[in-house]
Amino acid sequence: MTLKAMIKAGAESLGFVAVGFANIDPVPGFQRYKNWIEVEQHAGMRYLANQRALAARANPRHLLPSGQTLISLLSPYPPPSQTSAVHPLEGRIAAYALQSDYHEILKERLDRLVDLIRDLAGNTLETYACVDSVPILEKGYAQKAGLGWIGRNSLLINPIYGSWVFLSELLTNLKLEPDPAFEPDGCEGCQLCVRACPTQAIGPDRTVDAHRCLSYLTIENRGEIPAPLRGALGKRVFGCDQCQTVCPANKNARIPEGHEPLIDEFVDLEENFRLTAEEFKQRYQHTPVSRARHAGFRRNIAIVMGNSGRKQFIPLLEKALQQESDPIVAESIRWALQQL
Repeated sequence: MTLKAMIKAGAESLGFVAVGFANIDPVPGFQRYKNWIEVEQHAGMRYLANQRALAARANPRHLLPSGQTLISLLSPYPPPSQTSAVHPLEGRIAAYALQSDYHEILKERLDRLVDLIRDLAGNTLETYACVDSVPILEKGYAQKAGLGWIGRNSLLINPIYGSWVFLSELLTNLKLEPDPAFEPDGCEGCQLCVRACPTQAIGPDRTVDAHRCLSYLTIENRGEIPAPLRGALGKRVFGCDQCQTVCPANKNARIPEGHEPLIDEFVDLEENFRLTAEEFKQRYQHTPVSRARHAGFRRNIAIVMGNSGRKQFIPLLEKALQQESDPIVAESIRWALQQL
């Protein structure tokens, strides 16, 4: 076996379901990313536009000066349940967040992959592991490495696992034969995700305006959720899977085995709204839900209560409003009370 074949076999033995290799140069998709930043569609995620982030995305050698090859790796997660009927007293959490925090899992898996490659390539090996928050154009490189295409909803879509995948990368100083880029456009003329997006956040150039995206608004956003978009949350207390659930490429996506959820997809609104900061931390600290923080999660739940039409939430919200110290949560409670 070649070194490349042994690396691929080792990665698959660690749980990565697809592995691709790409030259670091040329960098795929930087101009589109830069345009997205310049029109400020990254909303409050200012860290995406700082000079370090832009420089690293323009040239990954800012992360690993000796870099030659990028190894792109996919890890699947189960899609959401098929039901669209959520109990009136419950809210819904996006599918990716039901597992243990993927940052922790993938970082550990990449560390093991580095050890495996070092055993094969020797101590001259240099690497830089990338999981989500590292400034690299991971979807562009995944397509360049032959793992799928970038869909109209801006997500990487793999022919086998659809878009229900986590991406991670390993930069290395090894010069390995690149794989052919993924050329077919699986979206073709399909517009289902564009039409299904609850807030019309998907642009014609396969980018997403974070100002309108429910995933951003319920997770990364630390401020108020704009009042005109609150009704679109429906029952979503964390994230949104809508553009993925309607995608034809996901209809027959392979469902991975052995992925037991750490938390429930459907959560009791009243119980979760009552959680103290410490209780929230204890329940969600090892899941992506912790990213919303305690105040953001309660903000989301208050809005979902307002969307529920259930007047039984009124006493709870009125009492909470009297005691609430966070102005953003308080404003969301007042909005919910007005709806009810």
